[in-house]
Amino acid sequence: MPRVSRYTTGARIENHFLDLLELIYKAYYASMENKNAVIVQSISKNDIIKYLLQIAFENKLVKEKEYLALSSKLHEVGKILGGWKKGIEVKLKTPTKI
Repeated sequence: MPRVSRYTTGARIENHFLDLLELIYKAYYASMENKNAVIVQSISKNDIIKYLLQIAFENKLVKEKEYLALSSKLHEVGKILGGWKKGIEVKLKTPTKI
């Protein structure tokens, strides 16, 4: 990434990556009632990263090979988060046995 863009777009992408990691950590340790909301935030953050990465690629700030590698990993993370969200929703709908 060119030096000028590294401190603007690049820094923004990096900060969102760190925020995503933080949200996933929070979701892992959140109570069952709060877990779904944090996972939804994580999914949103992942989508923002994909969007910013697409902008960086379209403006030729990121090489195609790097863009494809990162976007495929982000897509995989999105699928994992979506599955996690779905699993939590199923658990919350299932009545607990006492």
